[in-house]
Amino acid sequence: MAVIIEVLNKQHKVIERHRFGQARIALGRAFNNDLVLYDKHVSPHHAELVLSEEGRWQLVDLASLNGSFVEPAVPVAQATELQSGQLCWLGEQALRIYDEHHPVPPALPYNSLEQRLQQFGHPALIVLLALFLLAQELFSVWLNVPEHGQSRWSRNLLNLPLLMLGLALWPALLAIWAKINQHEARFLPQLGLTFAVVVVAECWQALMTVLNFSLDGATAVVWLRDIGQTALVILLLTANFYLALQISALKKIAVATSLGLLLSLQGVAVSLLFENQNNLQPRFDNSLMPLTFYLNKPVSSAEFTKDSAELFRQTDEVRQEPAEQ
Repeated sequence: MAVIIEVLNKQHKVIERHRFGQARIALGRAFNNDLVLYDKHVSPHHAELVLSEEGRWQLVDLASLNGSFVEPAVPVAQATELQSGQLCWLGEQALRIYDEHHPVPPALPYNSLEQRLQQFGHPALIVLLALFLLAQELFSVWLNVPEHGQSRWSRNLLNLPLLMLGLALWPALLAIWAKINQHEARFLPQLGLTFAVVVVAECWQALMTVLNFSLDGATAVVWLRDIGQTALVILLLTANFYLALQISALKKIAVATSLGLLLSLQGVAVSLLFENQNNLQPRFDNSLMPLTFYLNKPVSSAEFTKDSAELFRQTDEVRQEPAEQ
C-alpha cells in the first residue's frame, strides 16, 4: 500500500509532497535516504516508515539525537502505529502521513472575485493611476507654493518619489506576509488596488470640498466626508486581505472592518486632541477657484491693490445708483 508524506514548514504549511510505494522508507538528512530532509536537527539516518503485516504504517526511530514524536508530541520509543493524516516530528521537522485511500476535500469553485481583483495588477493600469496621483500632487504644490519660491518647489518635487514609495510600502508588506505563509505574493495587484483606492479618495475629497463650499460648511458634509473615507479604508483593507490571507471571506471582512474603524477612530482622536476647536477664524481654501484664475497671469501686489481699489469704486457707484433713482 502506497504512502503519501507531506513535508511541512514551521506554520504547518505543505512545502513538499511525496508518494512512496515500497514497504520501508528511510527518512533523514543523508543522501542515501528515500526522503532527504533539510532540517539541521534531523539526524543523517533519523527514522523509518515501515508497513506492518496488518497493512498499517509504523514510525520507527533509529536512535536519533533529537528523537521522533507523533501527535500530540508523544515520543517514539518503539515502532508506533500511525493513523492516516497524523502529524509527526523528526526533531523539529514536521511531517504528515497519509495512506493512499485517505479522502481529500472537494474542489473549490472558481473564484471570480479574486480574478477581478488581480486585474488591478495590470502594469498599464498601475502606471495610469500613478500618473494621476503625481499630477494631483503637482497641482496641489502649484496651488500652495508661490511662483518665486523655487526652493520650496524643489523640496516638494523631491517629496513626490517618497510619496510613491510610501504608497508602495503597504502592498510590499502584504506580499511579504503572503510569501512567508506560502501564499502567492501578488504584489502588483495589491499595488494597483492601493493606487486605485487612493485615487478614489482624492476624488471624494474634491467632491466634499465642493459640497462644503456650496453648503457653507454644513456639519452633514463633514460627517459624510469622514464616513466616505472610512468606507474606502475598509474597502481597501478587505480587498488587500482577500488576496493576502488564507482565511474565510467573512473573517477577512471582519478583520478589515475592525482595522478600518480603529484607524478612523484614531484619526478622530488625534483631531480632537491637537486641533483647536475654538478657533473660529476663517481659513483660506485655495482648492476652489474659477478656471480663469488658474489660467491668468499673476499680478504684482501693487497691481492687485490698484485693481481692488477700482473694484470697490465701481461697487460703490452701483450701490448709489438705486438711491439716486
